[in-house]
Formats: sequence, structure tokens, C-alpha cells
Amino acid sequence: MPISGREVALADKCHRQTARKIHLSDNRLPPLSKDTVLQTGEVRYSEVGTVSMRGHLEALQLLEQLAPNEGALTPLFQANIDESMLCEIAAADYGDEADYYYSKLQPVLKTGVVEQDVLRAREVLELIRWSEPEDPKWSPGGQGARGHWMRLFACTAMVRLAPSYRDLFDGECNTVAQLVSIAIELGRPVERAAASLLAWRFLAYPGADPDPAFLAFAILLLAAHLELGEDSGQWLKHLATWVEDEESRSRNALSTWFSSLPHWDKWLTGLTVFDQREAVWRSLAHRILARPERPRPTDASEALKLLGELVAGI
Repeated sequence: MPISGREVALADKCHRQTARKIHLSDNRLPPLSKDTVLQTGEVRYSEVGTVSMRGHLEALQLLEQLAPNEGALTPLFQANIDESMLCEIAAADYGDEADYYYSKLQPVLKTGVVEQDVLRAREVLELIRWSEPEDPKWSPGGQGARGHWMRLFACTAMVRLAPSYRDLFDGECNTVAQLVSIAIELGRPVERAAASLLAWRFLAYPGADPDPAFLAFAILLLAAHLELGEDSGQWLKHLATWVEDEESRSRNALSTWFSSLPHWDKWLTGLTVFDQREAVWRSLAHRILARPERPRPTDASEALKLLGELVAGI
């Protein structure tokens, strides 16, 4: 029998409980430092946990080309998501409290603002996050382009909520994988807006390890798929180096608690126990970086190929 979206969501909750037990069982886990927040124009970046302010400043320079913007996808949602799709998202939990969830989600579509009480719709957002629009039997969630937009909306809302509810959004690699893969499916304008969103998110709050490494890799995937000109070669190469640094930093930070777990030796994907969408990361790495249909800029091609092969396992 095919696996349902609810079964995937249940497995995800079990993974989260396991990860928290691992952290809580080791009293050597250091507390997060108090946030140090700077304001630069419209971009906010913070010192969170082990991510240094210097690292954020370097990321700010690298990601400037992607025009970081929390609301980059809003105009596209407003043009492509109708009331019936929003109602279907709200009814994802067997229709329970659908009207209530709709009341929380409708302002997001109308205004583009993710208020804090959108968290109350987290249950249905998570269910739609797992949807597979190419599978006609998958439920809950839409099919085809309709389902793609619904999933992107749900993933985007979760990515935007996380900075305000940091303790509730650990292990975001699955959400980010679902977001990136669907953005690429929907075409270049959506990809570019998704890259802008994720650039904003990294600068606003990169997450707890290993989320910064996955966010950085997601940004690299979108950038490499979008920027094919030779004049982008050096920038893409620097992005690849940044991703390597983020993976290495997360690996060092987590080694005390996770190095004994299975698959720790896998580059990037071995850093997390939230591996339900590992196959998505591997597929994206393979077709965008390791074996792209179109050649990448010469200056960056070797670096991109190397990271693609590491994640794809080839």
C-alpha cells in the first residue's frame, strides 16, 4: 500500500522526538547565546548559537546578488493560488477545524504577511508540506500544478515562521528540500523568488545545526540552476566554498552527539536524522550539480560537480 502524507508526518514527529532525546541526554550541550541583531537596510542578520557574526557578514556579501526578500513569492502566490486551493490546505487534517485554519491562512495569501498566529495552522501546513503532486493517489494535497503551488505555499509559510518560533522548527531540511524541488518544477521566476526567500531566511535566522548547511546547499542548488553565464562563475565558486564551510562547521558542532549514528560519513545528508527526503536532496544534487544537462560556468564547474557528487553519492 502507498504511504500517506499523514504517515510521513507521523514518522517525522518520531524522528524529532528521537533527536531531542539525544540532545537532552547529554548535559554537555551548550546553551544558545543571546541573539545579537544588526539592522542593515532591509536585511536582518543575527548571531545564533555557533554561527558567528563574521560568518553572517560573509554570507550577506555572497547572498546580496539574490536580493534577499522574505515576501519574494507573495505576488506569485496571489496570482496562482485561488480560494479553493486555500480551502483544501485548511482541510488537510481530515477537515477538522478547516474554517479555523482557513481564517489563519487567508490573510497570508491576501497580504503576504505571516503573522505569529499562523503557527496555529502548523498541523495542516506540515501535512501539505509532505504532499507529492505527481502521485494521483497522494492525500492530503493537490495534484499537478495545483498541488505544486499548494505545497510551495505551505513550505514557504513554515520557512517564514521559524525565525519567530525557533524551538519549534528544528530539522528543517525536509521542508527546504520540498520547497526547492517544487520551485524548480514551477519554473525560473519561481526559482528566483525562492532563492530570494531562502537568502533572506539564512540572514534572518539560519537555524540550529545542521540546518544552516542545508539552507546554504539549497541556495547553491537554485543559484547554479539559474545562473548559467560565465560572468557568474566566480560567484558560484564562492557560494560552493561557503557551502563546504557551513557543512564542515555543522559537522564539527554536532560530532560529539551524532558521530556514532548511522550514515554520519555521508557528506551533508549524514548530519541529520530527519532523512525522509534524502532522496530528494540526492536527486537535486545529481541533476543540477553533478550531471547537469547544460554546462555550468567554467570557473565553478569543478566545485559544483564535486559537491553534487558528494551529496548524490556518486
